[in-house]
Amino acid sequence: MEITFRKLSEKADLEKLEELEAAVWSESSVVPSHMTLTLAKFGGLFLGAFDGDRMIGFLYSFPGYTDQELHLCSHMLGFLPEYRKQGLGVRMKWMQRREALVEGYRRITWTYDPLETVNAYLNLAKLGGVVHRYIPNCYGELADEMNRGLPTDRFLLDWHIASGRVEQRHAGKSVQPDAGGLPAVLSCQEINGVVRPASLRLDQSEERLSLPVPAHFQAVKQADMGVARAWREATRELFPHYFSKGYVVTGICRQQSLASYILEKRSLDDVLRG
Repeated sequence: MEITFRKLSEKADLEKLEELEAAVWSESSVVPSHMTLTLAKFGGLFLGAFDGDRMIGFLYSFPGYTDQELHLCSHMLGFLPEYRKQGLGVRMKWMQRREALVEGYRRITWTYDPLETVNAYLNLAKLGGVVHRYIPNCYGELADEMNRGLPTDRFLLDWHIASGRVEQRHAGKSVQPDAGGLPAVLSCQEINGVVRPASLRLDQSEERLSLPVPAHFQAVKQADMGVARAWREATRELFPHYFSKGYVVTGICRQQSLASYILEKRSLDDVLRG
């Protein structure tokens, strides 16, 4: 059966959303329907994915205000396990953009772990987001499988949905950056099959730089939690340092065991023109 998407605003739909949140995340993560109903009436945006009458995925977002600008905070997106890795999340994000533009929004923000490169590729390459802010231990300690044992450091991603850069991605013009030949701000070494950070470079000043991270961070965590912590510490030092110097994360280049972020020293307006 074809998967369909639609906005959620009625009480019955938002009660289904409660049930789905519990199934996808946990009972403790559920936002009560009295809250989602209120948010839906006052600038929030809730989307559902349906297989027939069954809600199988959701995206929930609410109004925020930073940088003297109203924007949409995209907080949760999830699908039941059997519907994942089918491109449904990308479709839902483009629907979110369309609906947000209708409501007058021009920017959507969300957080993600900079060491999770699958998310990075979606956010930067496919959707055209940019990053110039790093939040240490954004959510405090979390006990779920993905986050257990490490500080929850996050990128704050900006999705400028009316920009030329995002319009190009929407038209299918994904950019595949090449990190080859770019000065790296971090060197790595592979020991016993595990890639680990070595020396940090805080003195680079070229217009384009690369910052390598593990391509499969969860595998690093399973192999050696000490190495995983070293990656968190290295990136926590490097990203804020180069953001303070005017660099913006504009893309990511994936290799076998590494993925390299591309940092560019350009004005945000220039980056967003595409």
